[in-house]
Amino acid sequence: MPRNYKLKELILESLDERELSKKELLDHIIEKSDTNISDKTFNESLMILLKDGKICMIGYDFDVYHGVKRIQSIRPDGIIFSIVKTDFFEIETLIKKLDGSEEEVNNASFKIKRIFRNKIRELQENGVSLDGGGADTLFNRIIYYIDSQPDKQKKILTTKFAWSLSDVEGEDGFLEDILNYIKVQGMLGT
Repeated sequence: MPRNYKLKELILESLDERELSKKELLDHIIEKSDTNISDKTFNESLMILLKDGKICMIGYDFDVYHGVKRIQSIRPDGIIFSIVKTDFFEIETLIKKLDGSEEEVNNASFKIKRIFRNKIRELQENGVSLDGGGADTLFNRIIYYIDSQPDKQKKILTTKFAWSLSDVEGEDGFLEDILNYIKVQGMLGT
């Protein structure tokens, strides 16, 4: 098994436990695997996982500056990474959190929009033409439409939307169907 593949798996396993800064993540992996990892190899694995949409950057740990008040540069060690979970239940929970407190809404919105953007990119790469603006505009219109429905319909649409964004087999086409349905309803006009 190539070393890079093993490193990517270790990164995913480590982030499955909790969100970590780049420095914490590297320290955790070195401790767990008891091997030295070059910055170049580690960075390459991080970039592949970021590009594939398996992980995302969610914040910054300012503790890497050790109390320095005037910060003039960005240290990559402070970037906080999180795994992108595309499990149906995780996505459905995120969608439901869009009705929560401001902090919950911001956190859930950030995570689910990232998943949505990846799905939209996949659709476009497969030749699907999307009208109605960029991914964020489409996402906002879908959420607005779902929220405007009666409770029974809202629950059904939330479940279908979560299913369409998940990595569950057989979800192919659900997102397209949702976009087409909402477009017919007049919500996704250009």
